[in-house]
Amino acid sequence: MKKISPVKRALMVFLSVVMIICCIPFTSSAASANQKTIFEFCLKELGLNNAAACGVLANIEAESDFNPNLYGDGGNSYGICQWNLSRFDNLINYCNRNGYNWKTLTGQLYFLKYELTTNKSDTGYILDKLKGVQNNANGAYNAGYNWCYYFERPANKTAKSESRGDRAMSKYWPEFKNYTISKPAPAPSYKLGDVTQDGKINSIDALAILQYSTGAKTFNANQIKAGDLNRDGKVNSVDALAVLAISTGSTSTANY
Repeated sequence: MKKISPVKRALMVFLSVVMIICCIPFTSSAASANQKTIFEFCLKELGLNNAAACGVLANIEAESDFNPNLYGDGGNSYGICQWNLSRFDNLINYCNRNGYNWKTLTGQLYFLKYELTTNKSDTGYILDKLKGVQNNANGAYNAGYNWCYYFERPANKTAKSESRGDRAMSKYWPEFKNYTISKPAPAPSYKLGDVTQDGKINSIDALAILQYSTGAKTFNANQIKAGDLNRDGKVNSVDALAVLAISTGSTSTANY
């Protein structure tokens, strides 16, 4: 029997992993995790109170159900906020310029912050509106309404703004009104390639990297460092292939 070379074996495993990752559905547990990530981002990065953040959640739920990989409008809209046409292009360009993957929740959240803090004449002024709402149920309604009316601006926007305001007040405010962000535990050290932090470098790490690159998984700061083998500021399929090569002995972390 002809022996398969380590490089060819690594490539076969990599292609199998790609096929697996392409078939992974967006689950309710992923939506729930993204929901909390978005809420905390609103508090920490956008400076919103709980009520205002509830308004954002109600709108993102309506737009994408918290799925960063959702296409809409025949492929012209994309992501958690369903950025459309030129704004979709802006998302891609911003992420490429700043070292983010535009398909991930992280990249999209930082683009959202960019839109809200640099484009006051078009969409940015909504941030001031949301920062002005009271931290109560009525504030959640106003935030949901205003975000839809002034930021998302869908067809039939008055009725949809009212619906999303109601959703923010009745669903998200009761759930998140007392939510606080706990202090993070000290970050552990990281080992290059070991994104699962189990002390091993293998195909499981490659799969996790692919999941992160498509938005199906989130990484903490140390996992991102561990996954960025070629030090280009991105964690993607190139890094996954490198991990597979390391796991088969074709190369080592010393080469990265």
